[in-house]
Parts: sequence; structure tokens; C-alpha cells
Amino acid sequence: MGQILRYRDFLNTYKTRSHRIRHLKDYEWLFPICSSPKLAGIVADLICDGHLQGDPKWRMDYTSKNIEELKRFESNMFSLFKVNGKIRECKYNNYSKSYNIGVNCSPVARILLLCGVPSGQKVLQKFGIPKWVKENKECFREFCKRVFTCEGGIVHDGRKIPQIRMQIWKSEELLKRGDEFTENLCKLMKKYFRIDSTLRLQKPRLNRKDKILSRPIRIYIFNKSTIKFFEEVGFDGEKQKTLKALLYSGLKNGGFP
Repeated sequence: MGQILRYRDFLNTYKTRSHRIRHLKDYEWLFPICSSPKLAGIVADLICDGHLQGDPKWRMDYTSKNIEELKRFESNMFSLFKVNGKIRECKYNNYSKSYNIGVNCSPVARILLLCGVPSGQKVLQKFGIPKWVKENKECFREFCKRVFTCEGGIVHDGRKIPQIRMQIWKSEELLKRGDEFTENLCKLMKKYFRIDSTLRLQKPRLNRKDKILSRPIRIYIFNKSTIKFFEEVGFDGEKQKTLKALLYSGLKNGGFP
């Protein structure tokens, strides 16, 4: 697939020449960085259930309730970058038991930033889908699958065809100008897979420690587009099995309109 990052672009993220020389030997073999569905999936993971920290301690974290999901993430990171992480239980989650994998590797964190992962608090930042993901159908397919696996769910309220719903949070101030990320997600699902979707803003809530007003923005997929989503994109893991069972049940009990 196409080249998206050259070694000299990576070197330019360092302020001093000594840093550049020190990292040359260990990481030059990674370049050029080329687009791939696996890389697109890692970028989506970090945008959704992950976190990329920039200066002064470049590192990455990914959180899940499922240990196997963290092992999948670590396996993909090792496959592309030959780095491992450390899994630990999240001690400060008051809502449910979850786990975190931390990857302490400054060069790889810088690479992923240049590949399109935002750093810092994503709720307070404007960001979109990386250009290289948007321009490649297979990269977007994997990116979309990971976004919906992380942030999406299945709504089944007795309809023959269940509904797919995905939600992310943004500050109220940012949403005054729209949200490029969710808007592009909807447009590209239509372009590549003929999946129709609807964007809806929910009521704002003051549920942050910093008192910043934030609001969830949701993507809904329903009717025959749910079937298209299942066939063309889908979820990873148990969510896909659940969706398959619900679609099969609806077909068995009267078919689809």
C-alpha cells in the first residue's frame, strides 16, 4: 500500500540532533511507514478506547474490559513496530472492571501521532479521519470496524432488524462547528459500502472534573443498512456474533422488509 511517513519526517519531530542520532539505529528499519488495514485499526483503537500522550513522556495506553482484546492490540503493535506493553487492572474505574495496556515507546508514539492519532484529551480536540485511511477502502473498512467495536453497540427493541449505534463525546464548544470525524465516518460508509446512517446530537452534560460542558454525538444505522453493515464492516468478537444471531432470528421470524 502507499507510503505515508518517511524517516526524515519522523526525525523532524525531535528538537535536537543528538536525539535524532540516538534513535537512528534502532528505528530506521521501520521506515517508510506504509498504509495498511492493521495500522488503520491501531489508529482507530487509540482514537477511541486509547490515549496517546505527547511531550514530555511520549507513550500510549489502550483500555478494555477484555484481556484478550488487549492482547490483540499488543499483538498488532508488535507485528508492526516490535514493541510490547504491560497489562494492568484499572484501579480508578468506579463503573466496571477494566484493564489497560501501556506501551512506553517514544519513537512509536511519535510515529502514530504523525499517522493521525491525536494526543491529549480527545474530547477537547478537533480531529478527523486520517487522509490515508479515507483514500483506501480496505484501510477504512478496518478503521470503521474498530471504531464501532470500541464505541458502538446493538439496539434491539423488538424490531426484526436491530439498530447499530455509535457514540463519541465532544466539548459543547467544538460541536458548534460540527464534528469532522463523525461526519466523514458517515460519508465514507455511504461511499464505500452504501451504508446509510444518521447523525444526532444528544443533550449536553456537565460530567467532567474540569467543568467543561460536553455532549455525545451519535451515529445510527438501521433497517437494511444494518444488514449492509454486518456484511461489509461488522464488529470484532462477541458483538458480531450477537448481531448475526439477531439478524438470523429476524429472518427466521418473518423476513426483512
